[in-house]
Amino acid sequence: MYSIGIDMGGTHTAAGLVDGLTLKDQVEFPTNTEQGAEKYIEELKENILMLLDKNRLKQEEIACIGIGVPGSFNAQTGMIEYANNLSFSDVPFRDILEERLNKRVLIDNDANLAAWGEYLLSCSSASSFVMVTLGTGIGCGIVLDGKLYRGVNFAEGEIGHMTLRYDGIDCNCGRKGCFEAYASASALVRQAAQAAQEHPDSGLNALVEGDASRMNGRLFFQAVREGDKTALAVRDAYARLLAEGLTNLINLLQPEELVIGGGISKAAELFLPQVQEHIARMVYSRASKVQTLLRPAKFGNDAGIVGAARLGDM
Repeated sequence: MYSIGIDMGGTHTAAGLVDGLTLKDQVEFPTNTEQGAEKYIEELKENILMLLDKNRLKQEEIACIGIGVPGSFNAQTGMIEYANNLSFSDVPFRDILEERLNKRVLIDNDANLAAWGEYLLSCSSASSFVMVTLGTGIGCGIVLDGKLYRGVNFAEGEIGHMTLRYDGIDCNCGRKGCFEAYASASALVRQAAQAAQEHPDSGLNALVEGDASRMNGRLFFQAVREGDKTALAVRDAYARLLAEGLTNLINLLQPEELVIGGGISKAAELFLPQVQEHIARMVYSRASKVQTLLRPAKFGNDAGIVGAARLGDM
């Protein structure tokens, strides 16, 4: 039977039809949680039904629906308890969707499921596998001995809210100086926009035609590829910030494999070598013969969808 995998991102939600480890088809729509949980769930239901109709499938042909949500959840109650990048909390998400679709629904953290999907799709044999996703925030999923590690309250891996600077930038989680405030993809775009404003004669500013609000990851990495000095300076500073957080993670867990996911991982060749150089100098185990393998994700957004769809297999 088929399964449905839902990747509920901070800006977009993707729903995919999965057969085994194969993503057959998907639909995508904006994550408009500002309208409230009930309306968002109704929109999610409509898109799932559209996906089934498009593929001429009946609901009876779907084994289950798995959903990756940003933030903390309770796998036993099906509650989304807290997500600083959403507009609602303490929502019985699983029960509402099960009632509307009359189908078994499972939920987990989105970064967990991206890690699970990447682990399965890459046929990894690592006994300790960690995936860090760089997006609106920073997520982290941990696979130990072939099983997802969730922690005592299902909220493990929130490395985005480890502080790099205790008196630093305000984070929307309520703390200051969080890792994701400095090293998420959205933080990188913000840093690039500021640099474009401060250097009006730069190639980076020319790409946004003098309007820093137009900055995005694609334009930033285009400027890096073109060798623009302002963009390269932003890249180098960002690589150091990202490396600081990843070094903390390696020092804590010493994983065999550390994978970097999220949209900007598609441009990994433009920043990951610099990150690796910093980590090699800073990591506590730098004198050891065996080091953590750092690599970009291979399966992009598909991993989160497949991981969600395969949630029922664990």
